[in-house]
Amino acid sequence: MAKQVKSVNQLKTILADGEVQDFFILLNGGLRSSKSISFDGDNTFYVENNIDGTEQELTAGELMDSDLTNIGKAINNGAFYLDD
Repeated sequence: MAKQVKSVNQLKTILADGEVQDFFILLNGGLRSSKSISFDGDNTFYVENNIDGTEQELTAGELMDSDLTNIGKAINNGAFYLDD
């Protein structure tokens, strides 16, 4: 079962081992926006947006910036999940 991610700190904990993990944003109508994310243990998240194959390197602050990604908005709205 998928696990809701409620904060950037929780995301850092999930990614502490440096391995890539699969996440998704739950969209209206039950659709998903899938992402593969890893964390360097310092302050950089590596995000692959699976729908289009684009990649981003984002700091924790940038992760919450809705002009760069919708991950922060999804976390704040309770719609960001670890895909188990």
